[in-house]
Amino acid sequence: MGKIKYFGAYVIPLLGLYTFNTTGIYAYLGLFLIYIIIPIIEHVLPQNTYNLNKVEKELARKDLFFDLLLYLIVFLHLFIVYTFLVHISDPNLSLLDLIASVLMMGTILGVNGINVGHELGHKTDKPFKMFLAHIILTTSMQNHFIPYHNGGHHRDVATPEDLSSAKVGDNFYFFGLKSQIGGYFKTWKLEAQRLKFENKNTYWNPMIIYTMLPITLLLVIYLFSGFNTMLIYFITGVLGISILEAQNYFSHYGLRRKMQENGRYEKVKRHHSWNSDHIIGRVLLFELTRHSDHHHMGAKPFQMLENKNDSPVLPYGYPMMLMLCYFPFIFRPLMKKHLKLYGIE
Repeated sequence: MGKIKYFGAYVIPLLGLYTFNTTGIYAYLGLFLIYIIIPIIEHVLPQNTYNLNKVEKELARKDLFFDLLLYLIVFLHLFIVYTFLVHISDPNLSLLDLIASVLMMGTILGVNGINVGHELGHKTDKPFKMFLAHIILTTSMQNHFIPYHNGGHHRDVATPEDLSSAKVGDNFYFFGLKSQIGGYFKTWKLEAQRLKFENKNTYWNPMIIYTMLPITLLLVIYLFSGFNTMLIYFITGVLGISILEAQNYFSHYGLRRKMQENGRYEKVKRHHSWNSDHIIGRVLLFELTRHSDHHHMGAKPFQMLENKNDSPVLPYGYPMMLMLCYFPFIFRPLMKKHLKLYGIE
């Protein structure tokens, strides 16, 4: 399949367009495929652990195809957001169709909006990529994600200092609130520290802009489409954020770095993140499922991420793990048993 397989990442956005242009039970087809069919297929098919060889890595590093793939999905995403807003502004839209559209758009914001923004947002030395990252993250109301993820999460992952790393027994809903709200306020502090370190004026904290961008988006929606459409979009955005927090929750659940004698935590290693090599999840999420290698080398392009034998493997693929997060009475006993398999108490 080679690099062409990554066009599979466009499946969820295209299913969104299908949802917004159908009614009744057919509007739920996309959700059925994403949350029922794909998890079943992933459970049946073996994981694909193939890594690129040295020559393939070098070719992939230089191949503009992978950048264009991300750029194009940003513009497709903006078109989908526009289509969604027009769709939910229809006064004749039934409640059944509205629910299907909100669930689908929330999935798109969480899976494509935030994840593509995440991939682009790691390229801090590329202004155009950072610009596109903030454009797409604005639609998900997550502009503070980049500075917190890069400067907080990657530095403090698998320690109590990281609000996005869940310890054993954490309830997903409380964790999500702590991660999202706490992460937002911590980012103000992180950006102020960065400005001070660079001898810049701390009063011009970028978080002012990161806060105003999503507020401006909501105000624009209100001016053009009214309060109800704005409120529905906000609720949809919250759903997308919950998908982000679900991924944060299970991708480091129960994994902790050890405190050393010098009072510092050990370096981030591959066994501090849960992995999944199911090919469908890998494609849909631009290799985010190879999470251990991503944390080992955060700036590595998605197409070069590798499977590592010393990484702990999730009991199911990302789509299934995502759903299980919303049911703590299933998730926590499952992961407790799985942690024991790796000798983690």
